[in-house]
Amino acid sequence: MARPGTSEYLDFDPEVTDRRALAALVNGDDSVTAAHGKFLKALETWWTKSLPLVEALAANGGKKGNVYELRRALLASVEKTFTANKMLTGHQVRGAFARYVDELKADLKSIAASGWGAELIPDADILTSQFPEVLAEMETKRTRLAELAALLSAADEEDYEDDDDTGVLPGDQVRELKAKLKEARGNAKLAKRDPGLGDWSVFQKEADAIEAKLARHKALEDEAKQLKSELRATENKQEELVAAARAKIGSDEARKVIVERLHRLLVQTYESYLRADQRACLGAVETLHAKYAVTAADIEARRDAASRRLTGFLKELGYATR
Repeated sequence: MARPGTSEYLDFDPEVTDRRALAALVNGDDSVTAAHGKFLKALETWWTKSLPLVEALAANGGKKGNVYELRRALLASVEKTFTANKMLTGHQVRGAFARYVDELKADLKSIAASGWGAELIPDADILTSQFPEVLAEMETKRTRLAELAALLSAADEEDYEDDDDTGVLPGDQVRELKAKLKEARGNAKLAKRDPGLGDWSVFQKEADAIEAKLARHKALEDEAKQLKSELRATENKQEELVAAARAKIGSDEARKVIVERLHRLLVQTYESYLRADQRACLGAVETLHAKYAVTAADIEARRDAASRRLTGFLKELGYATR
């Protein structure tokens, strides 16, 4: 917005009360999201057009592909595609692609020499493509285990209150209840043999109530232990699952999985450059805010106000007469 009294300078909008507000404004701005989306859409179009070149890299009929020729062709193509873009400089576009190819150099050479072999598929990708239900189940168990761990940990914090009635008990309360349970059970047995000691059923009800509390807590502890055990068993079995699945993957399916990975890593590489550029832009805006959000006139006004207050204090103390 225009700074009052001048048409040459701008002020930050009123909602920018301090520097910390800038990150949310920049990162959540619709125009930033739209610009990134436009860039990634262009990247998607480029990948679709370039895919035949990538697939032609694979060895065919004893003839090996040429990784360096592919790299030169794709680099020239991607640079041309983004010549007019406003998000990344030409150096950034080339740098992102160079980093992408360098990280995949070994894979590309293997594709050029031997074709689409299942051995090139990382274990994680095989699990994702062949056993999605296993990964989904493991993720559900990890999430639940994290919830239980958080509950059990929070119970031992000072001033813990089970407001959500989860049944989790602090460790010292568990020990205290176990002692009370033992005492209540003992009193119930004694009272049952000698009615003069009291109504045994009252002691038994107390024991049952304590036992129910402890059972709720123990059920959660047991659930956490069971989840840990199941996750370990599945993780130990993963290697076996991957080996069996890899042996069944043919060349065509391997090509699909590998190409999908190449595409995913390409997008991730350029997304990281877009995020870095966004952080740099935010840094520049923060620098401007630090320099210009408070005008010289504001500083002088605050100085004069502070000076007047100081003079008033000095007068009250008798150190100043005017």
